[in-house]
Amino acid sequence: MDCIESIKNKRIGFSVLNWGLGHVTRSVSIIHQLKTQSNQVFIFCNDEQKNIFSQYLLDVSFIDHEGYPFKFRGKGNFKRDLFRSLFALYTHSKLENRLCEKYVISHNLDLLISDQRYGFYSTKVPSIFITHQLKFPLKGVYRIFNKINKHQILKFGSVWVVDNKINLAGKLSINQSFKNCFNIGHHSRFLLLQKQVSKDINSVLIVNGPFSYSDYLIDHFSKELESNKIEYVIGGVHVSGLLSSVDTRAVFVPNTSMNDADVILSRTKEICGYFGYSTLMDCRVLCCSFNLIPTPGQLEQIYLSKLHKKSS
Repeated sequence: MDCIESIKNKRIGFSVLNWGLGHVTRSVSIIHQLKTQSNQVFIFCNDEQKNIFSQYLLDVSFIDHEGYPFKFRGKGNFKRDLFRSLFALYTHSKLENRLCEKYVISHNLDLLISDQRYGFYSTKVPSIFITHQLKFPLKGVYRIFNKINKHQILKFGSVWVVDNKINLAGKLSINQSFKNCFNIGHHSRFLLLQKQVSKDINSVLIVNGPFSYSDYLIDHFSKELESNKIEYVIGGVHVSGLLSSVDTRAVFVPNTSMNDADVILSRTKEICGYFGYSTLMDCRVLCCSFNLIPTPGQLEQIYLSKLHKKSS
């Protein structure tokens, strides 16, 4: 399979990583485009992901599919947390691959597309891997993970990189190793917006990323919250309780109501939050500035924060 424009009249199985909701929201415009090209899409996801997808996409089929077993302690040591989860992740990936072979038959699928899920592929039909990280920003002995990453990606027939010549992801998205690798540009649910609106909100805080790091983010932006520079806070329902410890008039909007959240984000001049790549793409599409910080210990976001020191 080549670029996204070439895929038409197919029955497609689609699944995204359950690490925050960035993988879900960036996939919305991809799935929407596939739908406009007369494809039938089956989204394999958990309940939380389904809740988001179903607010944007009509005429898709949802199949219950378990997320990967990540466990983050919220203490800023992502490498240690991932090491602790490696065996469980590997085991789950192997199980997922066996399930995919069954899915292809039971749902008569022509193609599988995986956003960063290493086990979501099949030997029976073409399989595509979506990523913005062809390599990780690792040094020393940790470079072994780049070899593992390459080995896993090579199990897929094609790779779609959510970046373009601008290289928003910097060296992470530069291809030096893969054939059948295509840049598909920046993707965001905000590409589905029909029109631009006036920017009349100063700042919005998005509490994104793993739940265990939500309190760190709110604490970091406490001054902006207390001074009411941040006018809205968007996040999971757990965020409401965390905000009770901050003296702020900011309005909380749960991400269970994405339409309300998106209207607010389309009006904001500045987005605050963690340095997720999907958030960067959203800011670019929305033409707004950003005030983002890296999740403690997450090397990709630390790299992106150095690459994008100022809003662009």
